[in-house]
Amino acid sequence: MKKQTISVVISAYNEEEKIEECLKSASFTDEIIFVDNSSTDKTGEIAKKYTSKIFTRPNNLMLNVNKNFGFTKATGDWILSLDADERVSPELRDEIKSEIRSANWRTKSEINGYWIPRKNIIFGKWVQHTGWYPDHQMRLFRRGKGKFPQHHVHEM
Repeated sequence: MKKQTISVVISAYNEEEKIEECLKSASFTDEIIFVDNSSTDKTGEIAKKYTSKIFTRPNNLMLNVNKNFGFTKATGDWILSLDADERVSPELRDEIKSEIRSANWRTKSEINGYWIPRKNIIFGKWVQHTGWYPDHQMRLFRRGKGKFPQHHVHEM
């Protein structure tokens, strides 16, 4: 049975203070695709330490345009989509690897994506009591089976 591979796609603009931790947490994947939205800081330089697969695109106010572009460049069987301020915890990393690369994969061939519970952390504190957890996000999906809607996204 062929080993299932994972690509991570990260799209970012001027995230030099956050991007390194994001990239480190995603280094378990087989491929890192980084879409630099024409950053004017050191975001792109930092990304070069982790991948040569960097694509510079215009900074689009509809953030998902560049995410979806990154998905078309990924070659892994599975795509993990991350934002620059997100991290893959060691527990999530282990669960993703176990689930995607498990020996009984053939019985899971109908599965095209996984909802991942997201912890929202504001000012360094996990927001636990507002109904924001688990804030399930479709962030892991088979290549060719997922994309994000291309409209303006709310920002905090």
